[in-house]
Amino acid sequence: MLQYLYKCQRNQCTKIRKTSLFVQFVSTRSGSNIQTDESKSLINLRHRKSHGLSKETLISEAKVLQLDPAKCSKVSAVIEFFRNHGFSATQMKKLIRLRPTLLASNVDKTLKPKLKFLQSIGFSEDECRKILCNNPNIFLSSIVKQLSPSFDSLKDFMGSKVQAMAAIKRSPHVFNNKISHSLKQTVQVLHQVGIPDYQVPEFISKAPIILTINPEKMSKVGLRLKEMGFDVTSPAFRAAFSLMSLLSHSKMERKLETYRSMGFSDGEILNIFRSQPTCMFYSEENIRAIVAFYVDRLHLSQSFLSQRPVFLLRSLERRVIPRCSVMQVLWSRGIISKIGKLSSMLMISEKDFLEKYVTKYESEVLELLAAYRGKLKFDEYSFHLREFRQISMSKGPSSETKAT
Repeated sequence: MLQYLYKCQRNQCTKIRKTSLFVQFVSTRSGSNIQTDESKSLINLRHRKSHGLSKETLISEAKVLQLDPAKCSKVSAVIEFFRNHGFSATQMKKLIRLRPTLLASNVDKTLKPKLKFLQSIGFSEDECRKILCNNPNIFLSSIVKQLSPSFDSLKDFMGSKVQAMAAIKRSPHVFNNKISHSLKQTVQVLHQVGIPDYQVPEFISKAPIILTINPEKMSKVGLRLKEMGFDVTSPAFRAAFSLMSLLSHSKMERKLETYRSMGFSDGEILNIFRSQPTCMFYSEENIRAIVAFYVDRLHLSQSFLSQRPVFLLRSLERRVIPRCSVMQVLWSRGIISKIGKLSSMLMISEKDFLEKYVTKYESEVLELLAAYRGKLKFDEYSFHLREFRQISMSKGPSSETKAT
């Protein structure tokens, strides 16, 4: 268990040694005893504020939580509560990082009722854990004044309990607002932007996080997207609307500048954003890694990628590199004489790829499974990139790739 998840010994808890809750861990099996001394206890905690779901918006700040001997028993009870209800060490760590004051919570009055409330709505134990870990503020909210009225308002608006539950699972942070008030403001903004009445419930259901966004900012974002040529009735508009409402102007600019630094023109970046807005949600580091692989390893041009931005959505580690490695092995062994379209190879389902390229040949190519599992690097084989380009990129001048 995390080292800050500790059990205080009875009659011996006078002070808990200063410790960082960010870095220290102990066994989850046996628990741990914390050494004490004679003065009041101070625990240095690292507390991160959460604004929505974006990791970029988590800000670290130092806080001190004062625990006197009377509160030490609460810590033990809190940890036991989390353990008994199936929270993993990672989940407990996340909860305490985001809301360290939970350690001093009253289990019976604060924690148990919120868990029971979510279960009474219809969420499974696993769903409850995920919801609470994504928004630990729920533990600190009033059921009567906040949680229950918010759920009822969301249920009435969505038209069913099932749809309301789906919205909460997508964005547990909707519980942070008075839903009746935020719903009214959000609906007004969506009408101003031009979303048809019949699409408003679905729009909010698919992107409930917008219920937590400032209405004035939402309005500006909607108008800006229309100026950029988005169709307000398209799924891409909904994704872009949510994205730009969550990200600050400076963070959006940093992502745009990252694409520029990788050789994309403003027109190409705009095309990527209009087609696959989620590409702008990646960290700058991930953007560079993804683009560099396609450009440097597969020798695709930025122009090609801007016309097929769906490639940028595929995970390098889980999909692109393992599949390229498999094709590389098969090509180098002469088992296949042509690769076919890159889009076909990357976009087919995992099951179909395995059947077509891995299971079919694994008995005669021993290293094939290792390549698929990422144990062989993509550049360890002599892959015929020239032939690959000719076969995959044969749609005219606009799809030409860079010279090797």
